[in-house]
Amino acid sequence: MTRLLTAFGLVVGLVFAMQPVMASVDAEEFWLRESIPGQPNGAGFGKLVNHGNEDKVLIGASIAIAEDVEIHRHVREGEQMRMEAMDALIIPAGSEVTLQPGGYHLMLMSLTSPLKVGDVHDLVLIFSDGDVIELKVPVKALVSGSHRGHGGH
Repeated sequence: MTRLLTAFGLVVGLVFAMQPVMASVDAEEFWLRESIPGQPNGAGFGKLVNHGNEDKVLIGASIAIAEDVEIHRHVREGEQMRMEAMDALIIPAGSEVTLQPGGYHLMLMSLTSPLKVGDVHDLVLIFSDGDVIELKVPVKALVSGSHRGHGGH
């Protein structure tokens, strides 16, 4: 009987060990801003929610329509705002970070074609621990509701 219980315990343990690990970060409401005529770059926005007990670190992204994707933020220098590239973006444990116009965002460098409203693109978010999140991301209008005022960025 002891052997049977031990074997049963091992089988149950293996079954649980083989279950896929759920990502501790959710990517919500991601979207790409339609291209500004004449601008070679684009921008992506959304929310990253960390449900885990440890900080997660976004280190990059990829999308087929751009040669590169960089993490950027806006910083104030006196009366002026400017963009600044970042090596990584920390999503604190049990918290969320919003990528939005005028704040953190993904900068799509050297677009191979303009981002057009209604199109959907595959975006991959890459984290320092090797996790990736694959998303289908729609392109939305340059000026719509709360997304006004992002200017020439």
